[in-house]
This record gives sequence, C-alpha cells and structure tokens, in this order.
Amino acid sequence: MAVWKKNIFEKMGVFLVDQLKLDQPGKGKQRLQQELISLSREGKSAVRNYYVRKISASLAVMTAGIMLTLVSFAVYMGSRNNAGTKLLERPGYGEGDRKEELTVQVDGEDEAQQMEITVQERKYTDQEKQELLDRALQELDELLPGENESLDRVQSDLYFPESFEDGAVQASWTTIPYGVIGEDGSLKEVEDEAGTLVEIQGTLTCGGKEASYMAYAKVFPPDLPEQERFRKSIQKQVELADASESHEQELRLPTTVEGKTLTWYETSDNPVPAVLALTLVLVLAVYLEMDSQVHQKAEARRNQLMLSYPDLMWKMTMLLGAGLSIKGTFSRIAEEYQRSRALRPNPGKLRGQLRKEQVNYAYEEILSACFEMQSGIPEGQAYERFGRRCELPEYIRLGSVLSQNLRKGAKGLTELLETEAEASLNERKAHARKIGERAGTKLLLPMVLMLGIVLVILMVPAFLSF
Repeated sequence: MAVWKKNIFEKMGVFLVDQLKLDQPGKGKQRLQQELISLSREGKSAVRNYYVRKISASLAVMTAGIMLTLVSFAVYMGSRNNAGTKLLERPGYGEGDRKEELTVQVDGEDEAQQMEITVQERKYTDQEKQELLDRALQELDELLPGENESLDRVQSDLYFPESFEDGAVQASWTTIPYGVIGEDGSLKEVEDEAGTLVEIQGTLTCGGKEASYMAYAKVFPPDLPEQERFRKSIQKQVELADASESHEQELRLPTTVEGKTLTWYETSDNPVPAVLALTLVLVLAVYLEMDSQVHQKAEARRNQLMLSYPDLMWKMTMLLGAGLSIKGTFSRIAEEYQRSRALRPNPGKLRGQLRKEQVNYAYEEILSACFEMQSGIPEGQAYERFGRRCELPEYIRLGSVLSQNLRKGAKGLTELLETEAEASLNERKAHARKIGERAGTKLLLPMVLMLGIVLVILMVPAFLSF
C-alpha cells in the first residue's frame, strides 16, 4: 500500500513539474539550482529530481491533511446526528449547580439555537445554613433589581440570592401573585402592558433565626423580538422542568414548546477549519523547508571546501615535489581518500563494523576529475571543470593554473602551490573565526532568554515578600 501511494505521488509530481516547468531556469531560481547541481553528481537532472521530490512531499502532506479533514468532519457530523438528548445528569449533593451548553433544533426552523441550561444540584432537606441577617438585609435593596434600574419598572429578571456571606445565610422567596416572577427571580409571561404589581417576600435564616424582607415590583412585558421571546419560552420550560424534577437523578428536557417540536443534542465545535488551515500551513512549511535544507547543505559544502583547501595544497605540493605528475597526484589523492573513507571506524557501532561514508567535497571533486579523465575528457579540461564545480575562487584559480601548466609547461608549479598553501592557511583561520562569530550570534537569543528567566526567579520572590 505504501509503495502504491509513493508511486502515485511521484507520478503526480513528475506531471506537475513538467506542466509548470518548475525545473527550468528562471528568476530567483539560479542560486537554488546551482546549489543542487553542486551537491549532487546527477548534474542538471538533480534539479528535476529535487522538484519532483518536493512536489511529491507537498502532495503527500496535503492528501493526509485532506483525509484528516474529512475524518474530523465525519466525526463532527456524527456528533450532530446524535440527536434526541432529553436527559442530563445532575451534579451530586454539594457539588453545586452545573451549566450545560446545548443546541436546540426547533421543528420548522432551519437554524439551530445555542442555549445555556443550568442544572441544579441535588438538594438536601429543607434545613439550611444561615448568615448575618443585618448585612444581608442591607445588601438586598441593591441586589434585588438585578439589571433593572429600579423595582418601579421591571422588564428583565430580578436577582433573588439563594445565600449570602459564602452560604452562611440562606434565602427563600415567595411572590404574590404566583406565576409572574419565578422563585429564582426570572420573569414569566406578562401580557398586561400597564404592568403587574407583584409582592416579593423573602425569608432569611441564619442559625435558627429568621428575618423577613418585603418589597413591591411592577413587572412589564419585555421588549423582545420574536426569536428571543421564543428562546425565553424554551428557557422557562426548562427551568420549570428543572424545578419540578429536582429530586430526580436526571433532568428531562422539554420536547415541545408552543406547539413546536424541540430536538436537543450535545454542542461540539467544528474542527474542519482548524484542520484544513493546519494542512495548508504544513504544506507551505514542507515546501519552504526543503529549500532551506538545500541552502544549509550548500553553505556547509562551501565551508568544508574552504577549510580543506590548505591541506589539499600541502598534499599536492609534497606529491609534486616527490616527482609525481599532476594526473598522478590527483590519482594518488583520490585513491587515499577512497581507502580512508571506507576503512574509517565508526565509534557509535560495534567494533569491526564500518560506518557510512563521510563525504569530503574537495576530494570528491578530485575523484570526479579522475573519473572524467578515465572516461576520455582531456586532462586540462578536467582540471578546469574541477575548479568550476568547487565554485570557490581558490579552486577555480587552482584549476586554471593546473590547466595552463599542462599546456604551456610553465616551471615553478611546486613553489607556486607552496606559496598558495601558506596564504590559504591565513584565509582558513579568518574563515574559521567568522564561523565562530556566527555561532556566537546564534547563541545570543538563548542567552537573553536565560537572563530573563534568572531575573524572574530573583524578582518574583522579592515582590511577593512585600
């Protein structure tokens, strides 16, 4: 199954690369394509293979994200289809009331409505704790109107506190006439536009002592749109069912209000937009990260070529001084590199095992030059191609010197290479110093973060001690 998927993605990647001509030279691509060619022995085909891999990886991530999006959408729709919830588990004794976020679908309406339902905890007996009566009575005049400006014109729910002072005082409420204001202060249906006068009687108990509170409120119909009015009706029906079944283990939600059928189901967030956005971000990240990795490898190759140049110069100087020709020098260096690369021990594995080949790009290019000469490419041209593949000015100059020496037979090549080796040592020291400075710059941000953490550790206890 994995092979089939891989082949599909690769075929799609080849098709898109051919159609969009991504591997063709263009503005902004020269640096990346040159680095790809220098990092691979495949030549120009490395550019095409890279874009095929890049598009294939992006398509794989996008396909996985789309599949995850579809699965999340199916789960979301399944949760919405799990309709018909009529029972809500009540909190146990002493756990407090719990609020439930539910969605109600009204028969005949297209859009569902979000509602917050309060499920009361299971109650003990009528014996209640009491609190400081005098302070409670002083607070009631301010708390009772709720969001209304005064009790002279009440159009929204009143506030009937159940307790004061962290539960030390318990309150019970009675309204006359019954049915206009609920026991919790919520307004019931009021049709009289002139207002309905309601007597509010409260009984406060505290340690066996009682205090009475009395006030009058004039209730007017609320100015609500039809949808909000119907929502209030649903809320009232739920509250009535909650109050009438407070001794039961579960709350049975109403199924009809004003002749309209209600369907209740658990509210869940739709994860599809988040998953789809994450998929697009991952595709973009994969696409850009592959370019970043190519640039990093190319930079590491340039640094290694620069650091390897003095050693190569000294080695060529000694071999030429020993009487070898330039071609013989290249062949000897390539042979030694192949042997050392194959026989270098791997400390991370068992003794006797060989580790993977470690690449030295300078010697790899010398090895490539030897292969070119064996395949029939002229020796001078092979040296020049060697310098151009390395891309650095030092190697380009070396390739030109070797090619000219071969054509013109110029003397003093050994002395020239020795002088070049001494000069390259100073250049390598300066380059190594620059690499160290860049590494120090990268460590600056972690050091600043560590300093901030240390300051927080030192300052927070000092502030808390005041």
